[in-house]
Amino acid sequence: MLWGGGALAAQVPTPPSAPAPKDSATRAAKDTSVVAGRAASDTARGDSAAIRRARLAADTVKAPIARAELPVEKGGRWHWSGEALRAAGAATLADLVAQVPGATGFRANWIAAPQFVSYNGDAGRVRVFQDGVELDAIDPRNGAVLDLSVIPLWQCEDVSIERGPGELRVHLRSWRVDRTIPFTRTDITTGSENTNLYRGYFGKRLHNGGAVQVAAQQYSTTSPRTAGDGSSLQVFGRVGWAWKRWSVDGTWRRASLDRAAAIRWPLNSALTSANGVPAFKGAIGSAFARVAWGDPDLKGAPWVQLIAATQMVAENSKVSETTSLTDPKAVPRDTVDSASSRSQYVLSAGASRWGVNASATARLRASQGRTDLSPSLRLGYDWRYISLAAYAETRGADSTRRLDVTARVAPWRWLVVSGAFGNHAPKSAGVGGPSFSASRLDVSTTLLGYTLTGGVLTRGLTTLAPPVALDSNLIRVGSGEAKGVLFEAGGPVYKAIGFQVSGVWWEGSGAYRPQLEVHSRLGLSTSWLSRFPRNNFHILAAGTYDHRTPMFFPTANGQVGQTTGTIDVIGARLEIRIESGTVFFQAENTVGKAYETAPGYLMPRRLQYYGLRWDFWN
Repeated sequence: MLWGGGALAAQVPTPPSAPAPKDSATRAAKDTSVVAGRAASDTARGDSAAIRRARLAADTVKAPIARAELPVEKGGRWHWSGEALRAAGAATLADLVAQVPGATGFRANWIAAPQFVSYNGDAGRVRVFQDGVELDAIDPRNGAVLDLSVIPLWQCEDVSIERGPGELRVHLRSWRVDRTIPFTRTDITTGSENTNLYRGYFGKRLHNGGAVQVAAQQYSTTSPRTAGDGSSLQVFGRVGWAWKRWSVDGTWRRASLDRAAAIRWPLNSALTSANGVPAFKGAIGSAFARVAWGDPDLKGAPWVQLIAATQMVAENSKVSETTSLTDPKAVPRDTVDSASSRSQYVLSAGASRWGVNASATARLRASQGRTDLSPSLRLGYDWRYISLAAYAETRGADSTRRLDVTARVAPWRWLVVSGAFGNHAPKSAGVGGPSFSASRLDVSTTLLGYTLTGGVLTRGLTTLAPPVALDSNLIRVGSGEAKGVLFEAGGPVYKAIGFQVSGVWWEGSGAYRPQLEVHSRLGLSTSWLSRFPRNNFHILAAGTYDHRTPMFFPTANGQVGQTTGTIDVIGARLEIRIESGTVFFQAENTVGKAYETAPGYLMPRRLQYYGLRWDFWN
């Protein structure tokens, strides 16, 4: 998705377009009184239709469609919702996840190419849950690693990243509507690399509690220098019904993708034919049906959800251009199975009371005649200045047993101490590597409005999952104990201008992990409420600077690929909202530096894109 964004995205307020028109309650009251008056006179004539109209006029907001449990880190540091999510500076989910300290993104090209994120050097330690359903890495072209470029961030209303000490768990909630007033949104984006994107949404609640939502996105991009470009049509649909605490809904997603093969090492003609990302033409999709009672976000009340879901990926790529079309042995370049699917059944329940919140989930996976049950338990406790949390899971998609424990102590407003410890124990060391532990300890202090954070990261001996979609010669390799230092700083510069800096420095470079990675932002974010008290205006202007040292990509032939040089990328973002319309302009790599995030894949120069987002009610 091309939302773009800028610094301090969490400060972007929800625009006034989200609620129903401000005079709807007044109109509803007037309409109700008028219709009720007619009903009184019509009743003598036996006209009950007027009474029904009176009831409908006053009832425009319906019980919400169910939403999945959303673990949010204390303080909401890695939680985006509504307009803040749309202004977060993320073209894809990979861009959003890579903002977390310890997470490193690498890709083959722009939005159509495969994109991956490693956490503490392991690309297999990033998990994604969409509406309570875990998105498993079922595409054999990607091995045991998720391609984050095909996960539809544009369909989300909430994103929360749960920082476990040994893995990242990304939770997505899809877009919902709760009003009988029709909602429509249109996004239009264009820019360099011949990028054009169009997106449309329509949602409406029926007076009987029903819900109808449809959305679609189409984009195309062309990269003559590096290829790896293509086009995609993505669709989203939901029908459902909700009444009081009950909710039933069905959701369907499908994305067709037509991607060209990437040109690797385009500046070195002797290496351009080296093993790279092959062409792909196919579809990725998912669907689920859910019955729910209660709301996971409602404190002091229990909730239950039952979900039946399925994921699929299918390929219909043409025969390789390097193979004769008359050759009976001709096969697609990737030579893997053309289709894969997996079913998932989820039963979850939870409750909260007296500062304690607890939930349990039973996740049953079914694929190729085999079933696996993966139970998990989540506990939390908040009291004054103490927060405790625990997460336990056994027999996950990778047959790993997990146990995470976190604690946060804030004895004063200006001091916060937090720590986390986790243990991962794969069922088979030959498949998932040896058991390992990971930990994080950091101290944060706030002085004169400035927040400073420092801490340490550790990860034990393990093996790292390779992003084989970028190079089929990449292999799982062992990685010794790793220790690093994390740091963050942020605060005001002048009035509404502020800055943020975060990064991680490891003792040394490693596979899929640079020794130093820094993200920084300087930006203005204000609604200028003294001039626009109705909150119908907002401006965001930001500059970004990202720095990364080289990292390694081990291959099966004993060689170790390495990204060339350091990465120093400067970007900028401008966004202006007036009422419910937002225009934006985003630039990346403004100085035009040649750089790569994975060996051989040259990133676009001076990437720019701009467009309009516009919400319509009624």
